[in-house]
Amino acid sequence: MSKQWFSMQARAGVGEIAIYDEIGAGGIAAKDFHEKLKALGAVNTIRLSINSPGGNVFDGLAIHNMLARHKARVIVTIDGVAASMASVIAMAGDEIVMPANAMMMLHNPTGMALGDADTMDEMSDALRRMAQSLIGIYAARTKQPPEKIQSMMDATTWLNAEEAVALGFADRVEQPVKIAATFDLARRYGAMPAAPSPAGLDAAAIYRRWNAAGGHS
Repeated sequence: MSKQWFSMQARAGVGEIAIYDEIGAGGIAAKDFHEKLKALGAVNTIRLSINSPGGNVFDGLAIHNMLARHKARVIVTIDGVAASMASVIAMAGDEIVMPANAMMMLHNPTGMALGDADTMDEMSDALRRMAQSLIGIYAARTKQPPEKIQSMMDATTWLNAEEAVALGFADRVEQPVKIAATFDLARRYGAMPAAPSPAGLDAAAIYRRWNAAGGHS
């Protein structure tokens, strides 16, 4: 399947989905995902390819839940990076596959608020509640203690494929693939680890390649 920013198609009982963009407004909205998922019809298997920097918490949760309750077997492949809410969506997979040069990231949700102290307190409470929801999803899939997941999110944790499998965030490692779409992850999330060769996830190279492909940060 040609890897577009967001696409779905069904062939012989298999639905193929590519998420190659941000999650939420300006990217892949939950409403659009729902409509396209419904249009796939009755499929026995969903093959979901992910290369996304993450995005909106509520759109991501909705997409995760749509996939988790779908009757089809969901096979997730992280083609490049599943960061932030994209990693939450990946947890809906019955099987999660990571090429050796792929990466996953989890962190605490963030947000902005404008107002008085009460407004700031409300935002703080909302972010903590969101974090607990995400912790529940990660812990259920990985079987890791919620306290460990919380510590990983507090630290903004980047995992390569082998680390993800060891911790239960993925099921198996496969051969590296060429990354078809990249994002300025360093500018979006700050410091990130050097990726294992030949991942090509160097921040400067990411920015050059993504812009050359017509991307936006």
